[in-house]
Amino acid sequence: MKPLPMITTRRAVALAAAVAVGFAPYLVQAAPAAATPQGQQSGPQTQRAVPAPDRVALGGVYNARTFGNYRNTDGQALTDRVIRSGDLQNLTDAGIAELRRRDVRTIIDLRTTFERQLKPNRPVPGAKVVVADVMALAPLAGSADFPGMYRTFVDNPGAREAYRSALLEVATTVDRGDSVLIQCSAGRDRTGWLAAVLLRIAGADMATIEADFLANNTGVDVNWLRGAFAHADRMYGSFDGYLHKGLRLSDKDIASIRTAMLTQGATAQ
Repeated sequence: MKPLPMITTRRAVALAAAVAVGFAPYLVQAAPAAATPQGQQSGPQTQRAVPAPDRVALGGVYNARTFGNYRNTDGQALTDRVIRSGDLQNLTDAGIAELRRRDVRTIIDLRTTFERQLKPNRPVPGAKVVVADVMALAPLAGSADFPGMYRTFVDNPGAREAYRSALLEVATTVDRGDSVLIQCSAGRDRTGWLAAVLLRIAGADMATIEADFLANNTGVDVNWLRGAFAHADRMYGSFDGYLHKGLRLSDKDIASIRTAMLTQGATAQ
């Protein structure tokens, strides 16, 4: 049998990557969540009632919501100027109108090149697109190992750079009084980790972070998220170490991101 041409092989790799990180939320939705690892308990924080997420009605867009219903451990309200969602390929005219009403001026796309070509976002007038390809250096991560994919979010150099640029873009956009939308294909995994990091920087407790992660009931396992935080602790000594060493964020950067995540850094809608 003759070997496959190189271009065919590359396309196969790209397709596998898209399936792994783009369409996987739909493929695993009916699968049961993995059991909590032995010795790891969910903890009392998961039992506390957390407000439902602030849903955003974006026609044709999956999993759109803000952090506007949450508060941090100091009782400060979180902003609704940071929106998380799936891709914008099927965004309707009404959805565009809602994004413009909310002053969305930046869209951060965490998807791979192949995903962006396969399902291009519908342009939003007045909003610039910032590409932060989380999986650029690890296109097959997660194809059969979701916990491993979440560890990749933490330790892969390309992922770290993408998350660093995304976090700084959030701070810059909100600081000037505008809103930002962060998205991947389904708004679940790559967007989920970015959302968790933003909430942690904002001072939200783990009950809120985990509830937000699980909010759309897309088959995610909270242990994937817990594993990513634990991996950050192992690699960098703490979450603070992950921010400073892993993402190369300064104290000023972190303070700016935290301010952007609080309503004092934005005008409530």
